[in-house]
Amino acid sequence: MAVPRPLDAIFDYTYDTDTLGEVEAGDWVRVPFGKGRLNACVISVHSEAPTLPEGVKLRAVEARLDPVFRVLPEIMKLCSFGSEYYQYPLGEALASAIPPKIEKPIKARAARQPGVSHSPRTLSGAQQAVSETISRIDAGSPGRVFLLEGVTGSGKTEVYIDQVKRVLDAGGSALVLVPEIALTAQLRERFESGLGVPAALWHSALADGQRQDLWRRVRLGEIRVVIGARSAVFAPLQKLGMIIVDEEHDPTYKQEERFRYQGRDLALFRGRFAKAAVILGSATPSLETLQRVKEGKIHHLRLDRRFSEKQLPAIHLVSLLEESPVGAGTVKTHLAETTIRAMQETLDRGEQVILFLNRRGYSQFLLCQGCGEVKKCTQCSISMTHYQKRPLLKCHVCGAKEPVPRHCHACGTGEWMGMGSGTESLEDDLRLVLNGAQILRLDRDLITSQQRLEETLDEFRAKRANVLIGTQMLVKGHDFPGVTCVVVVSVDMLLKWPDFRASERALQTLVQVSGRAGRGELPGRVFIQGYDLEHPVIRVVTGELDRNEFLAEELAMREMLAYPPFSRLIRFRFESKEESVSREVARGAAEELRRLLPEELRGRLLGPSEALLPRANGRYRHDLYFKSPGVELLYRAGQAIRAWVGDRDVDLIVDVDPYHS
Repeated sequence: MAVPRPLDAIFDYTYDTDTLGEVEAGDWVRVPFGKGRLNACVISVHSEAPTLPEGVKLRAVEARLDPVFRVLPEIMKLCSFGSEYYQYPLGEALASAIPPKIEKPIKARAARQPGVSHSPRTLSGAQQAVSETISRIDAGSPGRVFLLEGVTGSGKTEVYIDQVKRVLDAGGSALVLVPEIALTAQLRERFESGLGVPAALWHSALADGQRQDLWRRVRLGEIRVVIGARSAVFAPLQKLGMIIVDEEHDPTYKQEERFRYQGRDLALFRGRFAKAAVILGSATPSLETLQRVKEGKIHHLRLDRRFSEKQLPAIHLVSLLEESPVGAGTVKTHLAETTIRAMQETLDRGEQVILFLNRRGYSQFLLCQGCGEVKKCTQCSISMTHYQKRPLLKCHVCGAKEPVPRHCHACGTGEWMGMGSGTESLEDDLRLVLNGAQILRLDRDLITSQQRLEETLDEFRAKRANVLIGTQMLVKGHDFPGVTCVVVVSVDMLLKWPDFRASERALQTLVQVSGRAGRGELPGRVFIQGYDLEHPVIRVVTGELDRNEFLAEELAMREMLAYPPFSRLIRFRFESKEESVSREVARGAAEELRRLLPEELRGRLLGPSEALLPRANGRYRHDLYFKSPGVELLYRAGQAIRAWVGDRDVDLIVDVDPYHS
């Protein structure tokens, strides 16, 4: 058995076939464990008991759970690979692949089942050529992986639908992964319309009963198309013929807690094992994927023009060095006159505007005008964000909230002044500078449920509002035909992040958010505000610098510094309530790893150092990175550090292929 506990061990139990029937690998059973009971997954079944020390007896399985939740061999292999590569206990990996509370069937709330209308589409010549190429290459072989690189609005989704239809016609099933829950409902409508069959949504926002019901229906073959976020990679689809990873570059495919897997990479592994074709789609492919193309591991296909044959939106740079923001003392957000005038013209024509600002709240922090003190979270080394409509301070790391203090706690007399703007203050500012603005906001402060998210998107798509403000949630694949003007409020925030992927991510974000403009009949414009408008990323977006040249330089830099995709990166994070404990254990672990590594690889060890956020949730954090030349050494390094830390009074988090600092 593998148990869902932070343990690497596998445990043996006996079972009574007369009572439980024939138990198979993949079954879930109820077993005694320690002083309690829990669900465990059967890894293998043997007819002979293992040799045990004298006086030790095997405990017995108490119950066999519903066989419908049996883990398919394909998913078992996927979880086993994920457990080993990401260095996470197998039992917990398997538990993350099934619905919750399977020992107690939960009746799902009856959901409205709208009829599926079938509206077949006609592919363009370019789309048809791409789809035919995918179908032609080595059908049924394990090496069918494709990068479909297409400009925003080029119609990649129609190619996906055509490919899924071919798979369904052949009796197979299909899995479509998207980076954000927000995209699932919109995409399901398009797939169901194009295919004429129902597709299921798979994501973490589903209620427990819905997740159990969905698992059963997919497992029994009642549903053959699943559209979902990264966890859908574990959906129990049988006869899997196609996996699509839309926006494959998106960092949200990386799980950031507990089982820290990369959904895109697990999809590639599952596709290889199932002999299913895998399509990675993006307008801005990741450098990891482009390197795989260069190495001949992935077939590269392109859609270079929008489906409507309309031009990509025109890019306008607005220098905040040359054009001072308007409304000093009244308007909090940096908005230049050029930008305001363009937005007003757009609204006057009856068209829609999107503004991208990747900061929530009203003010980024409160500053004492008397002594310069900044109001920080008591549990995290970060300033608290100020919200004005619900007057409070909130930490975006630990979630702590507190009322706004009247005076500075440091000097006792100073008045607070809000510094830096966020989406809440931007909404207020736009009401001051725009006439006729009907504004919606898309950020995690307002979007607290899937229902609220879909309502907001539907309201904007139906043009009941003409301005949409959003954070990162906004840039991922949304289709708003009425949007002709997009504003990037502060591009410098994207360019200055201390991460080796910063330039790559900035380019991806700018291309994606720009692609929201001009997707309908009318041409689009994009206004990028900032101070450093000579940055290479900006020059690529405007066409001044060739994109392929930029990406080649990025890859060359990564190869020279041995960063991914030319190495496997692993981060060891040491956390403790005592800063000295976290720091000293990290130092000791670094020395241990340095001792184990060949001399020529010791330069690939980075740190230890304070984490980018040194303190979070009351715990101090230190990081140690290792750029491994291969998977075997990556695994050995992880095992060595875990063994060395042992029962020391520190929490160790092992993160393979980390995406965030």
